[in-house]
Amino acid sequence: MKLYTYKQQKRFAYIETQLFWGDGLTAGKLAETFGLSRQAAQTVIDRYREEYPEQMEYNPSRKRHEASETFRPHIIKTSPILFLDYLRGESLTGYYREERGWSDLDVVDVDRLLRPDLPLEPARIVIAALLGQRVVSIDYHSKNPESPFTRLLSPNHLVFADDRYHIRAYCHRRKSFRDFVLSRISYAELTDKDWVSSREDREWHYIVELHFKPNPDLSESVQEAILKNYEDTHEGCRVIRCKKALAIYIERKLVRTIYPKYGMPLWISYKRP
Repeated sequence: MKLYTYKQQKRFAYIETQLFWGDGLTAGKLAETFGLSRQAAQTVIDRYREEYPEQMEYNPSRKRHEASETFRPHIIKTSPILFLDYLRGESLTGYYREERGWSDLDVVDVDRLLRPDLPLEPARIVIAALLGQRVVSIDYHSKNPESPFTRLLSPNHLVFADDRYHIRAYCHRRKSFRDFVLSRISYAELTDKDWVSSREDREWHYIVELHFKPNPDLSESVQEAILKNYEDTHEGCRVIRCKKALAIYIERKLVRTIYPKYGMPLWISYKRP
């Protein structure tokens, strides 16, 4: 990929998004999205044409640029799931700050309604510790009898799983890397202890390959329909490559989730011989 300034890359990505996923491109829509004059927007389009010739054609009857038959994206991806994830991320961004969207499609995000609330101060301090590579002292409410307890953590990674946010951190008491649910931290305070990086977190750096088969107790037609939803299948198995530290969340999501319609999980874990 060629090197551009952040503004150039963002505007070129918008152009390709409209050409590939949208209904074509107009200088007026480009100007509206980025707060440009129409003349400046046309200059951006001309610059894209110079960098990537024969990518678009002007349709005078519709008064817009459309993708040519030889169009090939250079900035964006062509995966449908990545595009839909982008739209979802864009809609979530709109809850945090005002931003002009790139698409006229709105994503109704039901999962957003299911997430637990986060207490402001503990979350703010833990995130600051994560960004600043600092050790934080926390009060944590777990499901075990000794809860709540106080721990010193070196936060390393932010993980979203099970519809909630987790912190992957080095626990100074247990001297190991563990996951902590952010919503269960009721108090947090920055300390001057020596922060520990995830360099020795073997489960974070080790990649595993998980195999899942449709539940054999389901009808054959349902099993076939389930597999058709995924491209990453091999010999009747759904194959997922992930960090070993994340495998527990994937297995729990697929193997332990009971679907009311069938009264059972859709998948079973499969160990290859």
